Amino acid sequence: MSAQKPVTSGAQRQRAFRDRMTRLGMTIPRIYMTEAEQELVRRFLRHVRGAHTDELVAHMDFNAMNDKWTLQALYGALASHAGESRQLAGLRLHQAPPSIEFHLRNYDDQPVSITVSEDEVHVSTPLCEQRSVQSPDAFNEACLRLGPVMPLSNVGLVGSHYVLFGQIPPHAPLANIVEELDVLGQNATLTMGELSHLIG
Repeated sequence: MSAQKPVTSGAQRQRAFRDRMTRLGMTIPRIYMTEAEQELVRRFLRHVRGAHTDELVAHMDFNAMNDKWTLQALYGALASHAGESRQLAGLRLHQAPPSIEFHLRNYDDQPVSITVSEDEVHVSTPLCEQRSVQSPDAFNEACLRLGPVMPLSNVGLVGSHYVLFGQIPPHAPLANIVEELDVLGQNATLTMGELSHLIG
């Protein structure tokens, strides 16, 4: 019987890191892309962080939170942030269904909705009504092709509306949520530019 291989300190640190990420509700996804798709992602990431993004997240706490967000707590944090940065306009707290609604000033007042559950903070913005799509097959294929070049965002159907959405772990600090909102705005602008010719 062979001797058991000793566990190295590097392996222990890696296991501890994975355990911390799991406790925070984070996973490392495996995404398979062609070389051309990888280059598109690299190009997008080189330009995704504008000067205003860095300004928005400056002086904010990047440490993971001990407690999960509640809708009321997140509304209060965003209201405070909106007063300082002017990124968010018309911030409102809805009770039925429970959500936070506002507009992104930097992206032509793009409307955004946030819901909070035990497992995630869910952010979304409408793209168009399903009935306004001229060719559903072409539109859906275009959405799938956009997926690899839109980090943190996905296209989906909610009722009869196409939406762009993203999810954040419930322990994520406010800085991460603010950056997710900025990326959502950028991705919405990109998506509408690519899909506008398919919308009547």
